[in-house]
Amino acid sequence: MLAFGLARAAAPAPDLVFASSSDWEVVSSGHQFAEGMAWDAGGHFYFTDVPRAHLFRVDRATGVKTLVDAASGRANGIAFGPDGRLYGCASGDRCIYAWDPKTWQKTKVNEGTQSNDLVILRDGAIFYTEPGAMLVWRLAPRTFDREVAARLAWGPNGIGVSPDQRTLLVAEFNGDTIHGFPLDAGGKVTGPARPAYRVAVPADGQGKLDGLMTLPDGRLLIGTALGLQIVSPGSTPGSAGGMLIVPPPQGRARNNYVRLSPDGEWLYEAHAVDLLRRRLRPEFARP
Repeated sequence: MLAFGLARAAAPAPDLVFASSSDWEVVSSGHQFAEGMAWDAGGHFYFTDVPRAHLFRVDRATGVKTLVDAASGRANGIAFGPDGRLYGCASGDRCIYAWDPKTWQKTKVNEGTQSNDLVILRDGAIFYTEPGAMLVWRLAPRTFDREVAARLAWGPNGIGVSPDQRTLLVAEFNGDTIHGFPLDAGGKVTGPARPAYRVAVPADGQGKLDGLMTLPDGRLLIGTALGLQIVSPGSTPGSAGGMLIVPPPQGRARNNYVRLSPDGEWLYEAHAVDLLRRRLRPEFARP
């Protein structure tokens, strides 16, 4: 029995995102601006340091980091295509590169524009953002012919696609909205955007909406000025149960990129100077 006058402390609520007793681990540090993330078929992890024009590989088993390209063209967002090559937004070289992961030789598959982030559909079509020109570009599968996918009235940054690949998602960097553009069966934009997700922003209204991804159940994960935000479809800031915010750990800068490992066990975050990861609750990534 409790002694008179003493109250039992309430048990802390279980974390809705991270595994019990997990903590942040540093994957890599000492960068100028760590960015885009991707995994190959073997589970090895890749990321970029944009100002230094570096592309890194982190071994799945040992955690050993290797610089695979020291002249990446200031590569930013990266993603593996269905052909097994790694594609990246090399804005410094005004091109989209494709790296052969066996030799790390790179090829310009298209050139002539700036670029920030990209997403690749299952058929190989590539969409990428050009913030300064307020454009989203599309590269056709196999030929990489370029066409304007969307002309915008705001600066785009992070880009992704819905789980069914029928909606292209584009983040409005200095706002609070991720816009959804309808895609047809051929992977082309067919109409104007609608607000697909809205996130919380600081008092100045500058959301800094950056690297994003969707989960199979439609939840959106996005790096923002306030940290990682996890948003359910149709929810808005302040709606019950529709949004979670994970602040940058230990006072770090804003979250500028987020990804889940392919096995759904780890959350990876980029905070400019370093990359972190933390183990997730086993059920977090399940539909």
